[in-house]
Amino acid sequence: MPEGFTAPARRFRGICAAAPLLPPSWPSPSRPLRRLIHRAYPEASFAAALTPLYPTPGQPASSEPGSEAEVTAVPNEDGDLRVATLHAGLTASNPEGSDPLDSLISDLAGGNHGQARTLAETVQINEPDVLVLTGVSHDEDGRIAEILQDQYFASGQNGQSSKHYPHVFTAPTNSGVDSGVDLDGDGTVGGSGDAMGYGSYPGQEGMIIFSKEPLDTDGARTFQEFLWKDMPGSSLSDEGFTQAEESILRLATTSLWDVPVLVEGHEPIHLIVSATAASDEPGTADRARSEDFAQLLADYVASEAWYLYDDEGVEGGLRPGAHAIVVGEPFIHEDAGAEKLTSHPALEDPEPEAVTDTDVSERPGEPSQTDETATRWVSGGEDLRASFAVPSTGLSFIQSGVFWPGDGEFGHRTVDPTASNALDDRLVWLDVHAPH
Repeated sequence: MPEGFTAPARRFRGICAAAPLLPPSWPSPSRPLRRLIHRAYPEASFAAALTPLYPTPGQPASSEPGSEAEVTAVPNEDGDLRVATLHAGLTASNPEGSDPLDSLISDLAGGNHGQARTLAETVQINEPDVLVLTGVSHDEDGRIAEILQDQYFASGQNGQSSKHYPHVFTAPTNSGVDSGVDLDGDGTVGGSGDAMGYGSYPGQEGMIIFSKEPLDTDGARTFQEFLWKDMPGSSLSDEGFTQAEESILRLATTSLWDVPVLVEGHEPIHLIVSATAASDEPGTADRARSEDFAQLLADYVASEAWYLYDDEGVEGGLRPGAHAIVVGEPFIHEDAGAEKLTSHPALEDPEPEAVTDTDVSERPGEPSQTDETATRWVSGGEDLRASFAVPSTGLSFIQSGVFWPGDGEFGHRTVDPTASNALDDRLVWLDVHAPH
């Protein structure tokens, strides 16, 4: 057994994972044997790392609940499962650099990245059982997920209690993967616009699942490689791509995952996870792709995706009667597919709103920037509902909300766009009864 490890190494889909006691810098496998990464860490391994309680950069020195502001987080009832999602915005600061992933890992290492600490504080305030992060780069060794776990969630931020997620899942993404063709029509091959999903480097826009409950990694499915042309009735042929381009273009700009959560004594809940990767000025083809992807999500949950195949070649969608939550950031804009999802009879939109005692209409900004359902602040533009957590109709949900405290309320600086290291995006959470 390697020195510093308290449990035998375990193998998850070809990735050797183990339980580190003290050395958080113990080297990860140099290259995975397969593409899926799942690590399990015991509670004891973090016992010595839970004491740092120091202010998040840009946050007040003390944020004891009730000391200076009213609490605007909603407690989760015992026995319920809280699923949350948040766009982290953790990508390389210099995406055109020689090794942007190494640069991002270096910036995160040490636990002092301001935005990552604000992210961790937001998570610690809201206490989800399952957290889906979007807008975070994917590295094949899982170092980014490991650092977030060990150095941010496991350290109390700004007076909050540390959080431990023993089950982690991440997988590759289409963002930044070179297509080999001129998808953006600029006359040259290569660059962000010619990637399978917009991005300057492979893995730029990815996703990570952190969970307190076990994840069925053996039963997980990924749909990164499903081709747009293979979706019946798609709008691909209307978008002016050449035959060669149509033959290789994938539907997901990042990926689509189905990862079951295993709550002891209950039926599995399938996390249907996705995110988007597009330029700041998406074109008509980007919008058409987003709308078709929304239809695929609805078909999948409704057990009508007979045409779909996963990355292992297994065909079909969710089995009839299975319980699911569509979670993440699946659309380039809320008017580019969201209604297909939220109005589908197989899904029930909880329509989460800001949890606050401050009327959002009284906040600074235009009316378009004070929509209670909005999850993303847009400078000079209309705030958007970008992140979603939508349960299938057979799954009983209790409550849902957007973490958006107002001025003077607890946690306001984490979402205040004028504050240092604040996030542009707001955490969305959903509480459900685990089905029997």
